[in-house]
Amino acid sequence: MKTKTIVVALAACVIGIGLASYLGKVSFENPKTCSSCHFIEPYYKKWQTSTHKMVPCMKCHVYSPGRALAGQFLFLAGAYNPRPLSNVPDQNCLASDCHDKRLIESKATIAKRGISFDHKPHFTEMKRGMRLHCRSCHSDIVQGEHLKVSMNVCYLCHFKGVAHDQAQNGCPSCHAAPTREITYQGKPFSHPEALKAGHKCAECHVEITRGDGVVPPEKCYFCHVDRVEKYKDVKLVHDKHVGDKQIDCLYCHTRIEHGKIKMAAELPK
Repeated sequence: MKTKTIVVALAACVIGIGLASYLGKVSFENPKTCSSCHFIEPYYKKWQTSTHKMVPCMKCHVYSPGRALAGQFLFLAGAYNPRPLSNVPDQNCLASDCHDKRLIESKATIAKRGISFDHKPHFTEMKRGMRLHCRSCHSDIVQGEHLKVSMNVCYLCHFKGVAHDQAQNGCPSCHAAPTREITYQGKPFSHPEALKAGHKCAECHVEITRGDGVVPPEKCYFCHVDRVEKYKDVKLVHDKHVGDKQIDCLYCHTRIEHGKIKMAAELPK
């Protein structure tokens, strides 16, 4: 009888370990399983068609079986948030065989927009009083992609608090003037010749942005119940939300549009 009890106990242990291993390594780490509990269907669909489609969620996101189990109890207690925020540590992005050379081969060009970008200063230097993470820029959902950069993120940082005919670090900090001759109001115009003559971008591009990128106080209530006492402490808010929690900028800020919002009636000759 004692031997039988021992055998049953050992069998139960083996089955338990096997089940835990399956749930932890197979089921839990399967991206489809994530969408069965969390409201992430839009993100899941973007992931399926992105360049990261062969990378499982747990390779990047910080989430443990223990946290998942705790979530079940919160759900039963009626206190579960179906849209939890999950960090992606920078070291996961910069891991070997992923983007480990990003800060060495740091310069990139967005050909369609003629924009030059350097990862290194954005990642290693303070920007507008904040220390940025990979997710600070690679957070927005872009049609058909996952973790690509939406230009809306760039616009918020480069244009918030700046006059509508200016950029935070000047237009050349992102892109050079067009080199080919264009036609405006039926007349030919050369950007290189205009700049050589001493004309400034704002003389023609009277307004290049629309919107102010502010954070309405009521946005705080999406996460905090009746808690806006620290709303004006910008440094604290950014340290907690951008630095610690890696919350997407556009989760709080309104968007800023950028382009040929308003042009001068006549261009300089």
